[in-house]
Amino acid sequence: MVINSKPIAIDIDGVLADIYSPIFKELGLSLTSEDVKSWNFFDELGVSKDAFWMVYKELWSNKYTTIPLVEEDAPATIAKLRQRYEVHILSSRPKEVFAGTVLWLKYKGIECDGIHLLPPKADKTRFLHNFQILVDDNPEFVRDARVILFDRPWNQGVKAKRRIRSLKELLDIYIILESSPPQRGV
Repeated sequence: MVINSKPIAIDIDGVLADIYSPIFKELGLSLTSEDVKSWNFFDELGVSKDAFWMVYKELWSNKYTTIPLVEEDAPATIAKLRQRYEVHILSSRPKEVFAGTVLWLKYKGIECDGIHLLPPKADKTRFLHNFQILVDDNPEFVRDARVILFDRPWNQGVKAKRRIRSLKELLDIYIILESSPPQRGV
């Protein structure tokens, strides 16, 4: 039973999917997502942007089963969240990977109430009027108070109003908020 009618949104890359590690592996690099220390890491790590995005598209289009979850229990956590909220996926990505993205969600057992796939580099904060929060790892979006920053090595230096280290923390945050009775006149 959904208690709160305003949905929450969750990003894919870096929040649900560990996309960096398999891309680096395909590129023959001994790097993982933990080696990415800034949002624009290409020069820092000596990674070709063109090669990175070519492999990104290949993985999401044809090898989506090789993309691991960031948290193995993410499907169960999302299922628990869905008992109280509508949970939507909100992600920016190239159009040619849309089908593979939907297949990956199904393959990983992530059930949601809606999937919203936006063009690359879309400003997700412009789409938040329909959501109470967005969980995202992109440090550029923390300017919007509705964004909860998902803690990753590349956003450590970013000051965020709200930050979580695990999706499970959403269960605690919102159960506490809902269990607090509304304040009425004394």
